[in-house]
Amino acid sequence: MANFNKKISTLFEDVLYQKIIRNLLLMSKFGRQSVLGEAATGYNFDYMYQNKPSGYNPLGYLVDSILLNLPSVQATRNRRNNLIKILSNEVENNKISGKVTMIVDVACGTGRYLLDIAQLFKGQAIETVAVDYDKKSIRYGQALAKEYDVPETSLRFVRGNVFRLSLLKKFGGGIDWKPNIIVASGLTVYIDDNKSIDVMKNAYDALDDGGMFLFDSQENNPSRKLMEKIGKTKEGAWVLYYRKPNFWREWLHKIGFQDIIISRDQWNMYNLCTARKI
Repeated sequence: MANFNKKISTLFEDVLYQKIIRNLLLMSKFGRQSVLGEAATGYNFDYMYQNKPSGYNPLGYLVDSILLNLPSVQATRNRRNNLIKILSNEVENNKISGKVTMIVDVACGTGRYLLDIAQLFKGQAIETVAVDYDKKSIRYGQALAKEYDVPETSLRFVRGNVFRLSLLKKFGGGIDWKPNIIVASGLTVYIDDNKSIDVMKNAYDALDDGGMFLFDSQENNPSRKLMEKIGKTKEGAWVLYYRKPNFWREWLHKIGFQDIIISRDQWNMYNLCTARKI
């Protein structure tokens, strides 16, 4: 009897999500992108950052407004603000030390917070290379850079495989350019433990001495069921890897990072981590 009730409950839940909620989401711009394979793209996250609801009919506009105020989306906007604060602090410290800030952002998406930094420190010594594999996100970021009036000498978008960070070491050696900040925001939640560890190792190898590695992870998500039931990425189901801070502390220490700081947001969703190569 218990198994029968469980099957009925599962069937009802599938019908609810696939036939009712999914159709409602298709009426909104954010919902449609998330349902039709663009959930994990940089431009979908940029839509969350902008927080301007849009729909294909009045009901869709209402659905979009609701989606953009979900706790998980609020947490994502808050993450952007915290990234800007951390990066701004590092730029200021580099300025006092007489250093040019050299940033590499892997899986940059549209690079919205990088553009925010470029505007905050316009005309100052910052050079950023933003890497992503998604063509549309790169084009979107380049268009935003023109809108922000940020020159390519300050922020250059490059399409590339973010899992081949070892190339950065060769690239930097060839032109005497080595990043003192590497950012991997929104990357590790989509990859398994082995790939995450490789990203940490490659970041350590690529960083200049004294440089900072900045990334985020998730240990929870209030919209987890909605995402997994309906959300789609270009690779398939929208499934994330959730990890506790101790996982990161242990591996960052093993790799050689020091001054590891991990902070959790008020939604208990994102952990922001900074670690330094001494």
